[in-house]
Amino acid sequence: MKLSVHNTSWGSKYTGSLSKGCKQCISGQKLVVLVSTECSSKCFYCPLSLERKASPFAFANERPITEIDDLIIEMTIMDAKGASMTGGDPLESHSFNQTLNFCKLLRSKSKSFHIHVYTRGKELDEYKLTAIAPYISEIRFHVKNIEKDFRSIELALKAKLDVGIEVPIIPTKGIKYYQKLIKKFEKLIEGKKYFYFINFNELEVSETNYRNLLAHGLKCDPHNQAAVAESFKLGHEIVIWANSNSNVPVHFCALRTKDTVQLSNRLYRIAQSVHLPSDVIIEKGIDRGLLIRGVIESESDNLKEIKETLITEFEVPEEWVHLDSKKHRILTNAGVLEDLKDELLVYFPNLKLGIAEEYPTYDQLQTTYIPL
Repeated sequence: MKLSVHNTSWGSKYTGSLSKGCKQCISGQKLVVLVSTECSSKCFYCPLSLERKASPFAFANERPITEIDDLIIEMTIMDAKGASMTGGDPLESHSFNQTLNFCKLLRSKSKSFHIHVYTRGKELDEYKLTAIAPYISEIRFHVKNIEKDFRSIELALKAKLDVGIEVPIIPTKGIKYYQKLIKKFEKLIEGKKYFYFINFNELEVSETNYRNLLAHGLKCDPHNQAAVAESFKLGHEIVIWANSNSNVPVHFCALRTKDTVQLSNRLYRIAQSVHLPSDVIIEKGIDRGLLIRGVIESESDNLKEIKETLITEFEVPEEWVHLDSKKHRILTNAGVLEDLKDELLVYFPNLKLGIAEEYPTYDQLQTTYIPL
């Protein structure tokens, strides 16, 4: 039976239906849980950042998990409907117990909570699968060797789970490699009753994998320096081929899906929950979900005095003056700060004033700063 091809405005393409995990991810409903950066596979194209690799913590979105309640805090803030367990490899021995505990906790808050797990599957066995299967909905395998890596997939097909393959599109492998992967998976799932799928991702370029990519004969896309040249084109060709030659739902996930769709939707959900009364939430465009805010910084320790002056002398509503002790600054409405900047500097000549665009996330990543 020929499946229909769906094209998205951001460059992704798929046949049939998307997995529930993908639907939630694209809509920004997925809590992203980095369980651990440890992994025995050592893929040359791994894009994980130096900051994440150096951290001793797991992460829930951008929040370090220093105690398990941090996971629930982040889940609640974004009103997550599901979570993705990623790494590293969450199902290898170094991470499995923590992954299992995270999944149990999240599922205990909602039986309908959708959890998918990424794994190479190298250490997956009956014991681990039996232990974790009741708490997850979907498992995705990173296949590196078509001849050797299907043992774990066969094992997972015995569980009551949706099962998928998720791999990057490496142009030097050629289309025949991915056609073979699709056909082998299709034969394996024949007669099975759960949802089975394959996700192909546009290959990402990062500061940590750039030299390795070059060493393997790959180049940056001249139109998108964050992507590998020809990965996008080959991904589309594979989906078109799969539509006519396979019944397996195949999804090519363009890099823009993560960078401009999934992320902005997730940020917007978080912003709705955490924004200050004085913040302005960006509603549209690639910066959707970011916060526009006025920032007051002082090298001295007089932030409380500055806050009191804004409220009493300049009649700024108290709820519009927030003392951010974490970053040692005051946050207020950007428009109000611009109107008051000259008068405020008469009272406090050494202030640093500006308008910032920031993520609504735990780390409050600043993307733009305009000094006043």
